[in-house]
Amino acid sequence: MRSRFLDVLAGDQQRLLLGRCTRARYRSGAFVFHAGEAGDTLHLIAKGRVAIQAGGWGAEPVTLAILGSGEVFGELSLLGEPRRTATVKALEPTETLILRSADFHQLRADEPKVNDFLIGILTAQIRRLTQQVVENAEVPAATRVYRQLLKMAEIFGATEPGRDMPVTQDQVASMASVGLRLTNKVIADARTAGLLATGRGRITVLDYQGLSRRAR
Repeated sequence: MRSRFLDVLAGDQQRLLLGRCTRARYRSGAFVFHAGEAGDTLHLIAKGRVAIQAGGWGAEPVTLAILGSGEVFGELSLLGEPRRTATVKALEPTETLILRSADFHQLRADEPKVNDFLIGILTAQIRRLTQQVVENAEVPAATRVYRQLLKMAEIFGATEPGRDMPVTQDQVASMASVGLRLTNKVIADARTAGLLATGRGRITVLDYQGLSRRAR
């Protein structure tokens, strides 16, 4: 499979790492794991998309990110974190390759270059969080909503008209760090402009280029 995180490794090293993985499948709506659970595995998404969530006790959980094929989650387990720090939910039928912490550490002892796999994951996380802080401080709220819609369109392959995304307005608001009322207004304006359509638990992109212009 293709993943930007695997690309830092040579072919033989990729095969060694993937050879230590087991495959798991999750139906749409299934939870991969919950925050607070014990966990010692990293997941590499082979197919499908998942939502990374936090909170939600008695209310709608905060969606921190939505990840697709080639992305990873659970990386803190490779650094010795014994408990899950977030909840992960499959948004559609999903397959992951599971790498146990013990297997990873054995592999890195034999092949130190495999460390670059974990370093790349952590670097990407730092870059994403830094960009998010800067955008929250400098980018208008409405523009952040459009940027999240654009990002979701790319993750779900919805750059062509008519592709449904199993994403709610609450999730868009969470990821854009914008209140739900303003998010609903932005999405209503986009719907009126013919850029997208909405339904129960879904958003459909109708004009990707139009969204892109508003996200600038």
